[in-house]
Amino acid sequence: MRQKEEEMEHYDVGILGVWFGCNYGSIATYYALEQTIESMGYRVLMVHQPRLKPDDGRMKGRHSIRFAEEHYTISETYHVSEIGVLNQMCDAFVLGSDQIWNYGVTKIFGHSYFLDFVDDAKKKIAYATSFGSGKFLAPRAFAKKARACMRRMDAVSVREAEGVEICRNTFGVEAVHVLDPVLMCEPHVLGDLTEKSGREEKEPFVASYILDPTPEKREALLYVSKQKGKKLVNMLDGWQNKFQANKERLNLENTVENLQVEDWLYYFKNSDFVITDSFHGTCMAILFHKPFIAIGNPGRGSSRFESLLGTLGLTNRYVMDVKDILRCGELLTDVDYSPVDAILTKQRKESRQWLSDALEGKKENRKLSAGAKLRSFIGLQRACAEYDFRNRIKPLAKRILRR
Repeated sequence: MRQKEEEMEHYDVGILGVWFGCNYGSIATYYALEQTIESMGYRVLMVHQPRLKPDDGRMKGRHSIRFAEEHYTISETYHVSEIGVLNQMCDAFVLGSDQIWNYGVTKIFGHSYFLDFVDDAKKKIAYATSFGSGKFLAPRAFAKKARACMRRMDAVSVREAEGVEICRNTFGVEAVHVLDPVLMCEPHVLGDLTEKSGREEKEPFVASYILDPTPEKREALLYVSKQKGKKLVNMLDGWQNKFQANKERLNLENTVENLQVEDWLYYFKNSDFVITDSFHGTCMAILFHKPFIAIGNPGRGSSRFESLLGTLGLTNRYVMDVKDILRCGELLTDVDYSPVDAILTKQRKESRQWLSDALEGKKENRKLSAGAKLRSFIGLQRACAEYDFRNRIKPLAKRILRR
């Protein structure tokens, strides 16, 4: 049920993120985070999309909104100049996972995903938030405000190990490396959603989830299917405006249409093998103990693959060159999940404890050392200079060279 502004009900925690987007991984991530926080005894409000422009109604009919309305209490959608009204509703605010500190992805939301609108008296927490790459690159004015907002936060954790370094060297903030919410929760939290799927496969199958189809990936999928002696069931990006073009690029039978997140989870949970170029597709394979191949996807951020698989000792399931799938038989073998589960069990406990402590702990006034201030000043200058080079000087140089 949608939360009406005039009611001004009270919530312990407001969660911000891109749960309203049509990416299946994002939907699963925020569901896992919301369920985890609720299981700790907190009443949760999911904060709807902050916006810089008038609401144009494009969200109506999205499968992500259908899912959200079934499972969450949702705020109104506020313009960034009005979103501060949420301070009257929530005691604490939690930034979720996914690439919401990637300027290219979330600049349309202003600094809402740096919690610029949150009062000093309210608790401000980032859980497993991601920069999406090994660097934070943004215009100077945006970056300086982002740094100021980050330093107001009470607890910061990041999804990738290198995010810890970005926080320290660019923002002067000490962050902790934690698990993505889909791996922090127990498998049944997402697995139980498959009971609401109407899909049914009666024979063993290889599940593919490909966000960016190419002829090379198509060839690899067919190869794996042949080697395994099992049919392919193919899933594509959840954004419907991309579906037809992606389906034509993949050009394979058994490409699933009208896929809901419950169906997406069903195919992972019931597959015999997974091949994907998606980070969250990789997470699902691990969560449900499937043998898998993860294909690096630099355009969407490779560091998250490398950080996760390196931590879990699964880098032997990861390829950057799709052609390696045709050359390396080891990629088709089963996975021994005993050592992986030992690591996950430990990290689940630590990640949940960090989140619990962040929510329960008292607010503290933290002071930056002179060294931390200097390091982050230099780091921010370098990041902004690189952004300027990539977005102004480099394109100009290309135009000059063409003449």
